[in-house]
Amino acid sequence: MNKKIAVLSLLVTALSYSNDDFFYEEANKGVKLNESVISTTGFETSQRNVTNTVTVITAKDIEEKNYQSVSDALRDVPSVNIIGDPKDPIIDMRGQGSKATSNVQILIDGVSVNLLDTSHARTPINTVPVENIEKIEVIPGGGAILYGSGTRGGIVNIITKSGAGYTGGAISSEINTFGGKKAEVSYGATVDKFGINLNYTKNDYKGFRDGDESDSEFFEGSLKYKIDEKQNITLKYSRYEDDATSPRGLTKDKLSNPESNGLNTGDELIVNNTIKDEVTAKYEYNFTEKTQLDLVAFYQETDIYNENNYYKGVSVKNYMDYTDRKVGFKPKLKVSYGNDNNLILGYDYIKNNLTRDSQMDMFSSEQYANDLTKETHSVFILNRNPIGKFEFTQGIRYEYADYNTDRSYRKSGSSPTHTTIQRKTTMENMAYELVGNYLYSETGNVYVKAEKGFTSPTPSQLVDKLDGEYINNDLESETYVTYEFGFKDYVFSSFVSGAIYLTETKDEIATENLAKMDFINYNIGKTRRYGLELNAEQYFGKLTVREGYSLVKTEILKDQDKTIEGNEISNIPTNRVNVALDYLVNPKVNVILNTVYSSGYYLNNNNTDGKQNENIVSHLTLNYKPTESLRVYTGINNLFNEKYYNSISTDGKEYNPAAERSFYAGFKYNF
Repeated sequence: MNKKIAVLSLLVTALSYSNDDFFYEEANKGVKLNESVISTTGFETSQRNVTNTVTVITAKDIEEKNYQSVSDALRDVPSVNIIGDPKDPIIDMRGQGSKATSNVQILIDGVSVNLLDTSHARTPINTVPVENIEKIEVIPGGGAILYGSGTRGGIVNIITKSGAGYTGGAISSEINTFGGKKAEVSYGATVDKFGINLNYTKNDYKGFRDGDESDSEFFEGSLKYKIDEKQNITLKYSRYEDDATSPRGLTKDKLSNPESNGLNTGDELIVNNTIKDEVTAKYEYNFTEKTQLDLVAFYQETDIYNENNYYKGVSVKNYMDYTDRKVGFKPKLKVSYGNDNNLILGYDYIKNNLTRDSQMDMFSSEQYANDLTKETHSVFILNRNPIGKFEFTQGIRYEYADYNTDRSYRKSGSSPTHTTIQRKTTMENMAYELVGNYLYSETGNVYVKAEKGFTSPTPSQLVDKLDGEYINNDLESETYVTYEFGFKDYVFSSFVSGAIYLTETKDEIATENLAKMDFINYNIGKTRRYGLELNAEQYFGKLTVREGYSLVKTEILKDQDKTIEGNEISNIPTNRVNVALDYLVNPKVNVILNTVYSSGYYLNNNNTDGKQNENIVSHLTLNYKPTESLRVYTGINNLFNEKYYNSISTDGKEYNPAAERSFYAGFKYNF
């Protein structure tokens, strides 16, 4: 506790130094307001005109704080909650909990990478190495008009250096005290009308716990051709391969040795291997200064193999082969008209197919085969009208989804069972948005927003299994309404932005697992989420200070299980606070101290079986640049050796300890 008090005292002391000798730098005043954001409209928009509490993690932030992965960078954003192991996490915003896999969209260069079925696999967010990232845009809440289903929590858009047209080259390498090693080489150049970007990263990951390992490789290549002054085309291909093992959860009696792998006699490490291929083509055409066309076509294939073998009175063997294929076509047209009015028209076509084969051998052999397809057609309009100091935005989206569900289950043994089901159905959904933005000064604005959005079911959720038989259900899309008030300005030598929001969801989709591998999918009556988000940034001479705070409150208002009505939704910390101090010792050396506080939270919707503990975790980084081209760095993660858990089982009986204090060092050479 004394360590925590010391850290907080240091932060408060740093904030007190706003005197004549330690002054606010006026030159930084316009930086944040002019910062470019792409994800809110699909075209570049300055923060000045954005009606969201956007957090932008730049390539400079990633480099100087030495983030190791996308989830590592998102960890320091107060509005983001990382659920589970950081190596393969669920990214949550605005209180989605474990359902964030279907209610927070993860984009790479504006293209969603969320998997079709989230009940058996998580969206592999860490497939892009941080060395290849130009910036990450984090937008809590909203996005239904541009991105459709599943944006109640918000979006995270990872913009790669290939997508941004980066030029230059770099070589980097790093080691850590767990034995992990990483190396990366990248190169980008432009010759006449052609631009090329290449990146290769090799990561031999070693985690805190025994058996927490992975061996991954990433390659990306892109070619950009400038047809003429008005149009260009970009082709990009990337491939990610990862062979990983994970330890098992520890019971309380084993927590005295947190590095252990949790294996009992007959248990094996969990195997999780991933291969992801992605091809993207982007065409941009500026017809005139007032008319822009943006057209994206893409193909993604994600293959996941999971093996989970253990001993529980009898040997249990589990495996799963999972292949997710997605093809899409997304044209957008932006037209400016009148006095600074603009209209964005778009069409999205996505065909997503999943095949999943799995088997569990225990007393008998149970085999599952799934072939699931969801094909969607969407059209949307987003219109913006400035009138004096006011801006008004209206949006509407229509989505038509065509489902094809083909599932089979076979059980051998003393009581053999075989059931199959084929179902074809369609669904239609609408989203709406109204926004008013008042730019009351050169630096300040306030906005109010109302959005109605939806999350449509996955094909697998349209079927239940009862008494060993598949049956159709009458599941509907969940719909939500969000009301938000926000602002941004320079106040008392500080850039400040914030928002308060209220989201109420009707027919929220839930899954209940029953005995004998049965399950049902149903619509919860109603849930409520509300909260507050604040971000601030100050410049005091050589010191830059950044603070963030997120408050999230949740309540289950109506449910099929009456006993959980009035309870909080699990896996959601009420309070998260982040404070970062970046001090420039001299032109060649800077030190960064980053501290994150997270409050405790319930492990299940029954609000029983204990809670995740609150924690304060600090990271220290030292960067040294002897030349403009070379950066040498070192740092300490979990500086004060805080004891907490990446995850705890819903019954509170198994724990996955987070990493204790560790050290790392590396270099990066730019050419």
